[in-house]
Amino acid sequence: MKSKIALGLAALTAVGFAATAVAPAAEAHGHVCSIIKKYDRRGDGKLNIFEVKRAGKATFKALNPDGDFTLEYDEVRGRIGPKTFAKYNVIRGKGLDRIEWTRLVKARFYAANPDGDRTIECDELKTRAGRRLLAVIWY
Repeated sequence: MKSKIALGLAALTAVGFAATAVAPAAEAHGHVCSIIKKYDRRGDGKLNIFEVKRAGKATFKALNPDGDFTLEYDEVRGRIGPKTFAKYNVIRGKGLDRIEWTRLVKARFYAANPDGDRTIECDELKTRAGRRLLAVIWY
């Protein structure tokens, strides 16, 4: 009985530490819905695929300080993993060009849109797939 209580307390403590570690990261990104206001050209409070691709293009430019038309893995580390980078890096050895980056943005857009209405609302940005989309369209 004591071991079950101790195990329960240990699990509760671990969850508490995990929650405090995640909270600052969420606060560091600010309010996730602000990107909708930034790129929503139609003013409907949603992002369609064209608006998301525009945001992805702006992010590509912001992440590419050397201006060499490709994103090397060092420039996108923390936004996408090495497996994702390798998957979308069709021309090996160069890095992701803007077409490959746009292909990644589109894939993440459709993954973050589970209701299939071809728009991203604020609540969809708060899901795991939505956060993955934010990683490639928010700078």
